[in-house]
Amino acid sequence: MKLSKFSVVIILIAFVMGFSGCGKSEKPKKKFDTTPVSIKQFDTPPGADPSVPAELGGKGFKGEGWTTKTDYNIAGNPKAVKGGSLIMSMKDFPATLRIIGKDFNSDFNTMAEEMIYESLVGLDPVTGDYTPRLATHWKVSDDKITYKFRINPDARWADGKPVTAEDVIATWKLSVDPGILDAYYNELYSTYETPVAESKYIVSVKSKQMNWRQFVYFANSMKILPAHIIGSLSGKEFLEKYQFDFLPGSGAYIVDKNEIKNGQSVMIRRRSDYWGEKEKFATGLFNFDLVRFEVIPDEAMEFEKFKKGETDVYIVSRAQFWAEKFDFDEFKRGVINRKRVFNETPAGSSGIALNMRKPPFDDVRLRKAFAFLYDRDKFNEKLFFKAYEPIDSYFPGSVFENPLNPKIRYNFDSAQRLLTEAGWKDKNKDGYLIKEGKLLEFDLPFLKGMDRYFTIYQEDLKKAGIKVNLKEMDMTTLFKLGNERNFKIIPINFSGLQIPNPENSLSSEAADQEGTTNWPGIKNSRIDELCKQYDTSFSVDVRIKILREMDLIACSEFGIIFGWYPPYQRVSFQNKFGFPDGIIARDFNVISSLPYMWFNDPEQALEYDAVVLDKNKTLPKGNEDNKYWQNLKEKKNAK
Repeated sequence: MKLSKFSVVIILIAFVMGFSGCGKSEKPKKKFDTTPVSIKQFDTPPGADPSVPAELGGKGFKGEGWTTKTDYNIAGNPKAVKGGSLIMSMKDFPATLRIIGKDFNSDFNTMAEEMIYESLVGLDPVTGDYTPRLATHWKVSDDKITYKFRINPDARWADGKPVTAEDVIATWKLSVDPGILDAYYNELYSTYETPVAESKYIVSVKSKQMNWRQFVYFANSMKILPAHIIGSLSGKEFLEKYQFDFLPGSGAYIVDKNEIKNGQSVMIRRRSDYWGEKEKFATGLFNFDLVRFEVIPDEAMEFEKFKKGETDVYIVSRAQFWAEKFDFDEFKRGVINRKRVFNETPAGSSGIALNMRKPPFDDVRLRKAFAFLYDRDKFNEKLFFKAYEPIDSYFPGSVFENPLNPKIRYNFDSAQRLLTEAGWKDKNKDGYLIKEGKLLEFDLPFLKGMDRYFTIYQEDLKKAGIKVNLKEMDMTTLFKLGNERNFKIIPINFSGLQIPNPENSLSSEAADQEGTTNWPGIKNSRIDELCKQYDTSFSVDVRIKILREMDLIACSEFGIIFGWYPPYQRVSFQNKFGFPDGIIARDFNVISSLPYMWFNDPEQALEYDAVVLDKNKTLPKGNEDNKYWQNLKEKKNAK
């Protein structure tokens, strides 16, 4: 199917103007046709289908006995202006452009699905309460396992067809189809019975289990796709047809497949007829007429293109770059700005997993000794420019982190005492510890770049009499070793989850299941009890207490030697944009939220152009650290 019938003219204007005697120069700029577009093929009249009665969600629907929200907070800046373009870079082209099925999980796809597709309900960016999106109202049964949604009769797909209950059903059916080659999705959405269309605008679904997450997975996590396109496709056919193509969504943006250059770039364009343009949830969002992503695999080239103004944003992923790479004229004059955003993006777990299932790491004293020898403070000072915070939790920096967790820092004497207690007190002629004739020796696999700090760790272990052999390998091999539990000691870096799933990372069942993140092999009956309590606790405060108790128990097992995390997102940009007070979303990273939250500020852009042309002028940069979300969290906790 063709996404559009319009043609796009791409205009590239590069010019250099010299001004003798005044030192002025203009950088080359890329310009694109940024006219909002439409691919409407079906001219559906606005409002509800007159054949649907009010009690079934049609015109006059009162919502009595249902839940909705009107006094919610908005994520965007109400002063945002529509128009203009945003040019960003990405290091790799996504493995697929689908938002569901094999290989779909990438930062780019997470961003794209927020711009192109929509869920039944949204989330208040401050309170986390459910808010309207495709559904105006929702209802949860008294037994908390049946959910109903009333779809907004004004909601439309990009091609003009109305969004209906059948779209929700078709999306669910695709999610459970084994042909999409995503066992996690299949298993997750198989925990629901087949959704039922009670009318054109009302859909209901029943969960097969009592679990508070069931509502949010169905209502907010699942982006709805058009039944009139996917309804006749098997999972296998869907994977093949939309590997590098986008379905038309109900969201504010569309992608023409002619503007997808595989391996090179993707152009995302704003719709001129987005149904939700005037809805409260869209206030200040979806502003750029065009968002273009260009693949620039070389990090040095990516930064140079950004400095020249050929791209608008550069995500600063390395502390070294932040500390050393911004000593240039455009940054000093404010042409380029940068921010550290202290939001609440889940940090996840990183560090080194110790296999507790077999000797010698079945002894907690040995695990703790290894943790005492991991000098994170030294790494942070010598290698990371003091940019990171040590991790002391399975939920670092979040409300779920237990403040009573053990906080292990480098201590050689404590490590030596624990090794002796564990029976490792004799040494061979080379100075390495032996016990019952066995040498305390391990292979530590690592990815390129980790050797910067692992060589330091190797030396500190050697001082304590422990022999570690560093073995460089690729990500695929390392992950296979970890997933199959075929290791003694191995580095980890697991992404954080917006909705914590402790069963996957801490339960006894997960310890021996491939595909889970319980690599250390934690098996604790109290954690298993708490996992069950967590699933059936519908109070946020109760869930916080449960996760904190789990956190303390798990951290006291010392199955992971924790690493470090940045308590912020680092971003640099051409200083011509406006954004909300928090700059990016509360719990998303820069790539996932910036493209639909920022906007071209006309006044700022004029000043920016003037400073680009005149090297004697400067632009103010404001505070480098943005702590809006952190301050909001502290105010909330103080109440």
